[in-house]
Amino acid sequence: MSPLRRRHADLTATLPDDLHRLRDALDAAEGHLPATVVESATALLDRAEERQNLAAGRTVVALLGATGSGKSSLFNALLGRDVATVAARRPTTNRPLAAVWGEDDAAELLDWLGVPERTSANGGPEGLVLLDLPDIDSTAVEHRQIAARMAGRVDVLVWVLDPQKYADGIVHRDYLAPMAAHADVTLVVLNQVDTLDPEERDGVLGDLAVLLEHDGLGRVDVLPVSARQGTGLDALRERIAAVAATTRAAQLRLAADVRTTAAALVGAGSDGVGGGRDEPAPTAAADRDVARLVGAAAQAAGVDAVRDATRGSYVRAAGRHVGWPPVRWLARLRPDPLKRLHLGERAQDVRLARTSLPGPTPVQEAAVRAAAHALVARSTTHLPGQWRADVLEDVTGRIPALVDSLDQQVAGTELEQTREPSWWRLLGVLQWLFLLAAVAGAGWLGVLAGMAYLQLPAPVTPMAGPMPWPTVLLAGGLIVGLVLTLLGSLAARVGARRRARRVAQRLRAVVSETVVEQVVGPLESHLGEFAKFRALVGALAR
Repeated sequence: MSPLRRRHADLTATLPDDLHRLRDALDAAEGHLPATVVESATALLDRAEERQNLAAGRTVVALLGATGSGKSSLFNALLGRDVATVAARRPTTNRPLAAVWGEDDAAELLDWLGVPERTSANGGPEGLVLLDLPDIDSTAVEHRQIAARMAGRVDVLVWVLDPQKYADGIVHRDYLAPMAAHADVTLVVLNQVDTLDPEERDGVLGDLAVLLEHDGLGRVDVLPVSARQGTGLDALRERIAAVAATTRAAQLRLAADVRTTAAALVGAGSDGVGGGRDEPAPTAAADRDVARLVGAAAQAAGVDAVRDATRGSYVRAAGRHVGWPPVRWLARLRPDPLKRLHLGERAQDVRLARTSLPGPTPVQEAAVRAAAHALVARSTTHLPGQWRADVLEDVTGRIPALVDSLDQQVAGTELEQTREPSWWRLLGVLQWLFLLAAVAGAGWLGVLAGMAYLQLPAPVTPMAGPMPWPTVLLAGGLIVGLVLTLLGSLAARVGARRRARRVAQRLRAVVSETVVEQVVGPLESHLGEFAKFRALVGALAR
């Protein structure tokens, strides 16, 4: 339990893990948050590591307060002898002064704190280091800087207030309120109560309690003390002794620092317009926006041109197999649309493959950029401004490489150019058979005509019903062959459309995979980093 508020739960049990989580959160947010916030959190991590390696059994208690609050008088009263200078001239304390209880002089710890003036003390709790610090409202800037720096490093904060300045805005606004998370290691002392009558004292203590409640320190104890008359000193000594006896104040202080720092990181990472702090941050881009980018990239990659070329190449190849045999050679005179684009044969190394497709037009490339920008803009509304700008810069910077790589991916895609449907061969064989029948009929009729011309006896010509077989073979072979050619042409166009549709689907899948790999993947990686950051700092700040 806390040494200052014994009813409160132990906050040090998860401190090592919390420090690791804080470091992970900083790694996730590297370069995306205001430098002051990140530097403060980094300094805390460094300070935590240093403090945990220094005098683990020592507890540093600091007396802080405004000018005239009587810190030095209280320091002397607690020590039992006059060590700190007390005078009417202000500020009196211009350098930190340490009183060390115990055999160990705590030199290394005090060097780290930057306290050059030290004195030994007896009769108090072993392991205690009591500091008298300069005034937090000193007219000397360097004194205020020392007090502020020390307030960030000591283990326990004892705020010494007086009846005249207990409501000072500097104390409450600049020091007490920002330290609300440090209630476990905070004690408030109202000094110089001997200057108040009982009724006035009760009024001041009640008013001070209201102010502390407003500061977020409503559960912090307030001890009325008079350093001059010794009122309340025993209670204060007991409380400080209890702090030193636990040897856990340093851990409690660091745990409070972690919460305060995490809260600052939560604030720095929550100026986006989408979602609340307690809601899980989205980690995936919207399907609609991804589809728009894939569509724009497919246009820039020339998928439609490849689809049309595939259809034309299929029709040309089919004509060479199912066209009317006497004129099939004419199909060879037409260039293959795919080969003209250097397509159809997959390269062994996709990185070396290139096509002769025309490059994307400025309009097409602008459409890709616009789609990518819209994708990032809609996916990052919950990110803080700088983080969102960094993601947008990173993703849009990938567009030129994406557009360039699409040509390679298209060149390496299977376009089915070498596939020959089995019906081509079947229809081709039938056409040759009917052509041979027509040739045979023509030859037979030629023989009959020659014999008639030579007035030779004509052989009996077999009949197929009312028509002689030679005529049936000639006419039937030509008519059926032309019909098969017409049917083959129609089937080729249907097959061409089907192949073109399959190829277009395959190309769009390749384009989609490329877009996901080069744009959507990195974007969702950024979203994942932010979600990790927000989950970590959100849990630490609670």
